[in-house]
Amino acid sequence: MLDILIKNGLIVDGTGNPAYIMDLGIRDGKIVKIQSNINDDSKKIIDADGLVVSPGFIDVHSHNDLIPFMDKDMQSLKIRQGVTTELVGQCGLGVIPCIEDESKLWKNYIKGVVGCPNIKFDFRDVNDYFKKISGKGIKNNYAVLISHGAIRAKVMGFNPSEASNYEIKEMCVLIEDAMKQGVIGMSLGLQYMPGIYSGRAELIELCKVIEKYNGIVMVHVRNHDRNIIKAINEVIDVSKVSGVKIHISHMRSYDSKELGCIADKLINLVDNAIKDGINITFDEHLYTSGSTLMTQLLPPWITEKGNEAMLDMLKDNEVIENIKKELEDLDTNYEGWDNYSAIATWDGILITSLNKEENLKYMGRTVEELAREQNIHPVNFIAKLLISEEGGVGIVTLNIFSEEDTIKLIKHPLGMIGSDSIPAGDPHPRLYGNYPLFISKYVRGKKALTLEEGIYKCTLLPAKTLGLKQIGLLREGKNADITIFDFNNIVGYEDYIIKSKTPKGIKYVIINGKLSMDNELILDNKNGNIIKK
Repeated sequence: MLDILIKNGLIVDGTGNPAYIMDLGIRDGKIVKIQSNINDDSKKIIDADGLVVSPGFIDVHSHNDLIPFMDKDMQSLKIRQGVTTELVGQCGLGVIPCIEDESKLWKNYIKGVVGCPNIKFDFRDVNDYFKKISGKGIKNNYAVLISHGAIRAKVMGFNPSEASNYEIKEMCVLIEDAMKQGVIGMSLGLQYMPGIYSGRAELIELCKVIEKYNGIVMVHVRNHDRNIIKAINEVIDVSKVSGVKIHISHMRSYDSKELGCIADKLINLVDNAIKDGINITFDEHLYTSGSTLMTQLLPPWITEKGNEAMLDMLKDNEVIENIKKELEDLDTNYEGWDNYSAIATWDGILITSLNKEENLKYMGRTVEELAREQNIHPVNFIAKLLISEEGGVGIVTLNIFSEEDTIKLIKHPLGMIGSDSIPAGDPHPRLYGNYPLFISKYVRGKKALTLEEGIYKCTLLPAKTLGLKQIGLLREGKNADITIFDFNNIVGYEDYIIKSKTPKGIKYVIINGKLSMDNELILDNKNGNIIKK
């Protein structure tokens, strides 16, 4: 007897090959039959007539590290998108290792990205993290990266100095332990503290450890503005010397003639790297607006000494005046920093993540309107807010990306889809709508890709990139991670003010052979597993 029988669905198997109508049978967590007219007895029969049957989507870029400790609605958001597996620990901003009594500085820095559930941040190593999230239960599959920022903070704090040989060796030991415990690879956040301080020798040695275990290094590069070419060349050089496979996270620049870089130049860079033998891939989220920490609005000379020093400096009027001058000068240029106040303008900086009750009135409003209300300069306002929140403020940067560039990048053979989901505060809609938006807007609407090509970029391509051999493909013997959706009616919303818009069109989600969504109803079970390398 089968556990689940899916009848009459349009199977898009993940390979990019043409779709076909067929039945599919599941038993003991595996796909056991794909053929016409399966008549076996089954505990559950799904009539998928008129629906697409796809491998479950694999989110290659997620900040949902702490979702298992959040409420049921938050835990269900990725299932509502059809995501069955996600890769966390991104941008060098992961929670491992983070022992709260020793690492309050790190917790305060990352909480605007990973969220701040009512728990003690106490993740001593990868096994400890796996044990704790398994104890809570996870609704979808989790794969994990060890994050360079957390490792460097463990060894050096937010010390801006170049790492010594001894400190590099300490970091290498921690990274090797993480690889042995089952992480997929490492993430770099070269635009965030403390990764911004890392030099070439440090990065090469750490990446050699990842290469030794055939892992992947996923990189938030130092700049996404007009300096992005230099930033990408930096990690291509590290890959060339270390031999490691690299993946550029959210590889886009800004829709700005003065401060951006067009997609064609980025694509040429990737293509030339491939010709040089570099193993390189990249991902995109599908929104025209971005999301980051409010501290990224400040020039790096004020953030480089750590959170406490930064907060002290923001109390100094002379410092505030210097910040204003630099932000207003488009020629201000720092490695590892983009001038978001010029790229998005103050009216395009939307506050989305706060913790203090007295500040919640600022949620969903722009820095420009709030500064105007208080009759102060925007820099004075963000300084006051950062001091109050101890640095942990999340923002959305509105309308900074070009749809034309996005289409060019997602059409590239090595480009795939990642949500860059941030479950903090009043979240960016990519937390809950990225994949339905991709299919409805870019596949069905703009026809940038065929349905088969689009599914490949959400399933088999990320699975191959990450070395996950049992998922991403509908084949007999593979894990039964499956998403079933209505192609003609799937919708993902791009609304930064009204954020309660649940995506439509995902009908069924099966994870490890068990139903997690049944005819759009989220089931109260936790079918996810930890996927180790």
